[in-house]
Amino acid sequence: MKLGPRLILCLLVALPLSSCVSHQKQSSVSRRSFAFGNKQGDLYRSLAEVRDASRLDLALASNQAEYNEAVEMAVGAWMEACDHKPQRGSRIISKDGHVVNIHANWPQNLEFDELISAREVKSRALKRRIAKSGVGAPFVAWWKYSDTRAEQEPFMAAGGYLSPVTATISVSVTKGNGLHAVLTLHDPRTVESVLINGKSTPLAEDISAVGEFLLSRKEIRMSGLGALLSSENHLDKMGLIALERPNPDRVPVVFVHGLMSKPATWQNVVNELWSDPKLQSSSQFFFFRYPTGVPVIYSAAKLRQKLSLLHDTMKKQGAGWNADHMALVGHSMGGLVSKSQVQDSGDRLWVNVFGSTPDRLNMSAEQREALRAYLEYKPNPYISRVIFVATPHRGSALAEGRLGAFGSKLVGLPGSIMGDALNIVQGRAPEHGPLRELMAKGVPTSIDNLSPKSQFVKTSISLPLRPGLHVHSIIGNKKQKPLNDPSCSDGFVPYTSAHLDNVESELIVPFGHSAHEHPQAVDEIRRILHEHVSNF
Repeated sequence: MKLGPRLILCLLVALPLSSCVSHQKQSSVSRRSFAFGNKQGDLYRSLAEVRDASRLDLALASNQAEYNEAVEMAVGAWMEACDHKPQRGSRIISKDGHVVNIHANWPQNLEFDELISAREVKSRALKRRIAKSGVGAPFVAWWKYSDTRAEQEPFMAAGGYLSPVTATISVSVTKGNGLHAVLTLHDPRTVESVLINGKSTPLAEDISAVGEFLLSRKEIRMSGLGALLSSENHLDKMGLIALERPNPDRVPVVFVHGLMSKPATWQNVVNELWSDPKLQSSSQFFFFRYPTGVPVIYSAAKLRQKLSLLHDTMKKQGAGWNADHMALVGHSMGGLVSKSQVQDSGDRLWVNVFGSTPDRLNMSAEQREALRAYLEYKPNPYISRVIFVATPHRGSALAEGRLGAFGSKLVGLPGSIMGDALNIVQGRAPEHGPLRELMAKGVPTSIDNLSPKSQFVKTSISLPLRPGLHVHSIIGNKKQKPLNDPSCSDGFVPYTSAHLDNVESELIVPFGHSAHEHPQAVDEIRRILHEHVSNF
């Protein structure tokens, strides 16, 4: 395959600037494949097998495996028997003269169309498969995307909502050799053990199955390179997304990716964090997805809107302290997008972009108001903690000079950035005035925004952070040089650019620009989030 000049130049520019998604893979776990039967599946027989297996000593691993296998088969038969339209409560099903009374229950906020066996989800994308042995059959509960659902669920991505569940079944014999079964789908993040035949036994879980299943879905993929080069083709994917419905009982933690990247850059970080029992029960992870060619102030404005929507949604659900204490974790340019959520811009960005304050510009009131959301903002009072990872607060030399200029020219910004996006004159440039001059000169790209000489970088580093904000830094030191050495860097961002004074903590990891994936960085994020939810 031949690479065009545009693509070659972009690779030269963007690869050093990008966050690296890990490609280390594990071989698929070798397990027997189970057919869940068909519409006439023998639910009675599978439940009878569960009953027999539950009478064994489930403290033994071999007996746990037999019970879990029987539960898995019974859940599949139950889904077939109810035509994949599961309902809570009891249902009587007659088959071949046998009567089964099956009572199903699961967490109130859980919705699903399908249950995907964790045993069938292959280990491909994540560095480590995190699972816990015990009783019960782990599944991925999948509530599929639809346009109708997305209207009601603004944080649902194309992959739908996915939740880890573990199924257990208790079975007893009724008159006429019928069976009464109680099928329970547990949230393994909040349930540690269950009673089977009167004995407490640890619950099994496969916390990585959700991530592996999601990453295998083609409909959720976004090209980090494509979203940099052709942002217009990816603006429809911009938004704050979640794996599950917002939970009013958990603290939102929002991850923001960097240049030429996408939410998948956090896949291994989140896999490790999600396995932490305390974080499982007290926090919920969200991801801000955006095409990274657009100006930082544009992405920051969109994130600001989505965070406000999330806060309002959770408050309507009855959330308390947690909705008012969100945490942001920003990598690379994502740190700049995150920082804009907790700064007071005053009128400095107006001066940055137009060279004057809004009251002195030859603009209509309509034009000024349309621009205020992007150039004028107050710190979000509902964000109380920010973690910056490899963030170029003072820019990066790789984004300037000839290489940076080439990269900036390669980035195709949509006309709607100055039209639909800023809501100005319905996409038409004014005939004269500062807006005409700005559009003639060209809207700065994200790469322009990363230059140490850019007015955005100079303004951003001078804007005050919200008083009382908890701030942390994680910085890469690729060659482990002294911090006072001017060449100390993660290969893209020098220490002098990533460092902030007066932060609560600063961790230096012996790694490159993908510092967020280093084990020490993951442990530090875990430590900080533990501290964050300790008041919850």
